[in-house]
Amino acid sequence: MSELYLRSVEFSNFRVYGDSYAFELPSGPGVTLITGANGLGKTSFFDGVEWALTDQVSRFQDIAVDGRRRESDPLTRIGAPVNSHRVSLQFSDGMPIDRGAGFPTDETAIARLLKRPEWSEITNLHGYLSITHFLGQSAAQRFSLRKPEKQWEALKGPAGVDRINTLRERMSGQGVRRAFTRAIELRTKKLEDASNAMVAWNNLLDESKRAHQLSSSDEAVQPSALRSTIEGFAGQVVNLFPGVRWLPADPNVLPEALLEDFGALLRTIEQLNVKDMEAAEMLAEIASEFDNAGKETLATRKMANDIEERRLAAAALLIEAEATLLEARANLASCQRQTAQEQNRMAMLSRVRAAARQLDELLARQMETAAQLQKSVAETARVETRIEALQGELSNSMAQRSERRAMADQVTFARRREQISLTLAATRAEIDRLMPVLAGKLLPDIREQRSRLADEATAAADEVARYSAALRQHDDRVRTIAEAVSAIAHRLAHDDVTCPVCKTEFAPGYLAEFVRTQSESDERPASELATSLATARVTGENLRREIGEIDRAILEIEQLQSTIGNLRAREQEHRQQLVEAGGSADGVYDQSATRLLENQLASMDEQLSKAQTPEQIAVRIGELEALLKAESIKHLTLQRVSDATQEEIDVARIILRQHPELWDEQLGLLVDINTEQAGTEDRLRGLNEQVASASLDLDNAQHARDSLRETEARETEARDRSNARLDALAGVRAVLARRWIEAGQTGEPDGGRVAQQRSRNVERSAQVERLRAVQQQLVIGYRKWMNDEQLRKLENQIAEMMRQAAATTEFEVGQELERRAKAARRDLELAQSARERIDIVGEQMQQRADLYADEVLVPLNATIQRFARTLMTWSDASIIYRAEHHVTRSELRPGIVRSGIDGSTTQLEMNPNLYFSEGQLSALSVAALMAASTTFGWSRWRALLLDDPLQHNDVIHASAFMDLLRQMVRELGYQVILSTHDSAEAEFLGRKCRSAGIPYHVHELAPHGDNGLISKVA
Repeated sequence: MSELYLRSVEFSNFRVYGDSYAFELPSGPGVTLITGANGLGKTSFFDGVEWALTDQVSRFQDIAVDGRRRESDPLTRIGAPVNSHRVSLQFSDGMPIDRGAGFPTDETAIARLLKRPEWSEITNLHGYLSITHFLGQSAAQRFSLRKPEKQWEALKGPAGVDRINTLRERMSGQGVRRAFTRAIELRTKKLEDASNAMVAWNNLLDESKRAHQLSSSDEAVQPSALRSTIEGFAGQVVNLFPGVRWLPADPNVLPEALLEDFGALLRTIEQLNVKDMEAAEMLAEIASEFDNAGKETLATRKMANDIEERRLAAAALLIEAEATLLEARANLASCQRQTAQEQNRMAMLSRVRAAARQLDELLARQMETAAQLQKSVAETARVETRIEALQGELSNSMAQRSERRAMADQVTFARRREQISLTLAATRAEIDRLMPVLAGKLLPDIREQRSRLADEATAAADEVARYSAALRQHDDRVRTIAEAVSAIAHRLAHDDVTCPVCKTEFAPGYLAEFVRTQSESDERPASELATSLATARVTGENLRREIGEIDRAILEIEQLQSTIGNLRAREQEHRQQLVEAGGSADGVYDQSATRLLENQLASMDEQLSKAQTPEQIAVRIGELEALLKAESIKHLTLQRVSDATQEEIDVARIILRQHPELWDEQLGLLVDINTEQAGTEDRLRGLNEQVASASLDLDNAQHARDSLRETEARETEARDRSNARLDALAGVRAVLARRWIEAGQTGEPDGGRVAQQRSRNVERSAQVERLRAVQQQLVIGYRKWMNDEQLRKLENQIAEMMRQAAATTEFEVGQELERRAKAARRDLELAQSARERIDIVGEQMQQRADLYADEVLVPLNATIQRFARTLMTWSDASIIYRAEHHVTRSELRPGIVRSGIDGSTTQLEMNPNLYFSEGQLSALSVAALMAASTTFGWSRWRALLLDDPLQHNDVIHASAFMDLLRQMVRELGYQVILSTHDSAEAEFLGRKCRSAGIPYHVHELAPHGDNGLISKVA
């Protein structure tokens, strides 16, 4: 799909623009400069384009609006009808985009038009365009001033990270984690309840079994019998050890406590008896060891004397055996040397025989491989010839289908020309119909007449105002005089000669006559003024009526002119469409040409249907290419076999050349290998017999020497052991005698005294065991007496649990409880494994999101720094962005990278808006926009829309900035639209573009009137 360019923009009652203000833009790479004073609509142009594409205006979003009162729409021109604003965009491809004034707008179609086909769906077109296309003049629109999460929302779409980030949030979001936590807690509680129920049931069964065992016989013991029995046997226990005491029990003591005291008494007696038995055993051990050490000392001393005599005899025989061994070893070495020489001779003969046989086999194999190679070469040439023929057929078939497509395009253009010609004829007929109507109405005369009537209406209005003012003054004056005269008249008589106000003297009767004369003279002028006022008002009303009729006529003429203008524009558009469809602008096209082309196309289709399709030919070519590939592989394999065979032949010849006395290049083998091997084998057999005899003699001599050496060593070791044992026995006897005395005995250890003490301990142990059995019988009998009531309670509990579980046996209840516990454990393990899997997947997705964000942000940061170095006065610092992913959100964290004099870089963790100046932030905004636009190629429309980017000339060098734009236009095919209020700056940018030879267009805005900014043509 081709690149996209903005071709025209039309505004109607949008902001300062009047009805149908149009911008015509070059439909291709280039620079368009919009210039004019502040307030003429430069920013409104960019607002209109943004609003038409996204239904949003960025610089209005952060402005507070009072929702309590209704305010005018800021997009509608003041004075224009409500909601009459409209913006129309026409790109080089696709249908026009109209927004406002009731036009339906398809947001999805706009996104589909702007994005590249390979890009995924776009969910927020405004976010995409704001980071890669639009640069606002307002500082509040800078990317660096947005919140971190808003920056990430704007960047993740063009960067392609939104899909991974959405999956990560869905897989490991807070809601998912809470849901799994609740599920695990519920299932853990369920497992604990099931386990506790099963444990309680098993404990109940165990207690019931113990109670049954205790109550299985009638040997229960009452508390009274228990008390008397214990008192009787306690007296017997005390007699066993004089130091042990037993106090008679209090009648109020419980039987359980009495049994515990009697058991403690028996344990004390047992512990004392055990200590006595251990002491007797220790004394018996000392006495036995002392006697054994004495006996062993006598026997060891006699054995040591015998050992020394045997050792001396063995040492004399060992010297003779060493001499015999040296003689046998020398004889064996001589025989082994002769045998090795004959074996080497035998191996050489075998190697020569094998090499000669292998050489003959390899030569035969090489001839066979050469024949197969020749066959493979011939088959390959035949397949290649067939492929070339089929490729020619394929080219012819594709050329025919290309001609068919061209013919189909001609048919399409012919049909389009026919349709356009009909529409153009209808448009021209409508123009011809309206032109005579318009010719009979002379708009300048009508406007001149309206101007004259307007002047007359103004004069009439002035006259009405003048008469009205004069009449009001007359009325006021008359009313004043009348009031004064009335007041005076009440005081005057015919004979009065002095004025009561000013004291002026008059002749008798003059004052009364004067009043009467004045009253009669004032009536006529007032009526004349009223008549003139009425006449002036009638004249003004007639003039206004005539002006209204003229205005309606002017409106009809203007509407007629507008309609004719639209029809002429439509006519010109149809003429252009005719040219685009391959026709002449003034030509007339009917169905004849279309029918002729359709017949030619049908004939060509019939011919193509009889021939093979390119796909069929391509299949045959593919089969032959596969066969050719197989032959190539076969040829390569045979060549490798031939090379390997040649290498083996060379190896065999090298082996044979090492023995010239046995083999020659021309004659072959010079001797009979079999005869040589037979003679060598005979000599080897004789030598082997000699070696065997010598080896046997050596083994016998060595064995005899080793036997004597071992005998001598063994006797020496036995002598040393005997002496060491005698010393050890003397120490043992001394130690045993000391332990005997330390144990409280006298003299040397004696076994008789130990036997007497053992006899006393055995008698005491027998009595204690009998008493312990009595104590156990008492405990068992009393427990049986106590547990009969408990057994009934346990059985009732078991029956109640069986009823609740709806089971007939205790085994069924245990199975049901165990099944519940297993099910709860399985559910818990399933939830835990799912939670662990979710955590693992979430971590993996977060790692992939981090990795993907780094892959996007690292080149973006580097590109921002490259642009910033060109656009900023001081390029030792720039802005960088890093992605941070949290459990519930993702955000973009900006930072600062500073470059040192030595080229090293350091990162500063600070908000860039608090570090850079206003001009530097403006330059960085331009750098970030250019970097994002060149890095994220999501759109077919490669464009930059820059609203007064050079407003901070102290930082952004206009020359460097324009050099960048020229490279982007020339090398990357960008369409750049920028504005400036400085005419000198506009002229400078124009010279830069002209010197670079890139397309350049200037649109100058002029001041507007009450009807808004209108096109020059209007």
